[in-house]
Amino acid sequence: MRLAGKVAFISGSTRGIGRSMAEMFAAEGAQVVVSGRSVDKGEKVAERIRAAGGDATFIRLDVADEASVQEAIAATIARYGKLTTLINNAAPTDLVSAGFKPMHELTTDEWEAILRTTLTGNVFWASKYAIPHLIERGGGSIIMTSSMSAMAGDLHYAAYGSSKGGLNSFTRYVATQYGKHRIRANAICPGLVVTPAARSLIPPEMLAIYEGNHLTPELGAPDQVAAVAVFLASDAAGYVTGQAIPVDGGLYAHLPTYAQMRAAEA
Repeated sequence: MRLAGKVAFISGSTRGIGRSMAEMFAAEGAQVVVSGRSVDKGEKVAERIRAAGGDATFIRLDVADEASVQEAIAATIARYGKLTTLINNAAPTDLVSAGFKPMHELTTDEWEAILRTTLTGNVFWASKYAIPHLIERGGGSIIMTSSMSAMAGDLHYAAYGSSKGGLNSFTRYVATQYGKHRIRANAICPGLVVTPAARSLIPPEMLAIYEGNHLTPELGAPDQVAAVAVFLASDAAGYVTGQAIPVDGGLYAHLPTYAQMRAAEA
């Protein structure tokens, strides 16, 4: 198993991409901390992992609360004695949904709430409190769940895309400042991944546009993103750091003419 001996803390792992990461990491031999705001959902994920033969613990986490982030990292160390892998995955969908409007219509509170959770809490605080433990044990891997929204502008989600752009930059700084401590940092940039949360956020007509622009026959699934995270956490990725890796079905690999030609052929 590729992750035997690893201890992974995964924020936002009670559903969606984070849940797939937790389940796949456990299947690959890692001891996993499932975390998120919902105790009921989180406990069920951990129970499902244990029922499948894995090792998982749920720790409640609110990335908008610095004390909660610090306590969750400390609880991980207390439970498993070490931390080797930090996955900063949380992005509260209720706040992201509130940002579905042109930038000038965002309130300051909406803007700051998205940046506080998605960038400050999920990324800065989690890394700040995890890095000393990673240094102490001789290194580890930090994996950020970013987004292709960080790579290109869109008609909505300005705060979310900006937070993910900051996340990508933060990833490079972590890789630069802590690489000699054997800490690697990378970001995964998913395109549209079909989860219940994505379907609730994106209107059907927008889903159709995405389907027409992806180069793959189907839109992405959470386990396809999780598989990339497993690689980045494994020793096989020992020479990979400071990268923002698209996992987007080729969405940003072509010019707009592709969709136009597809439409003309239909």
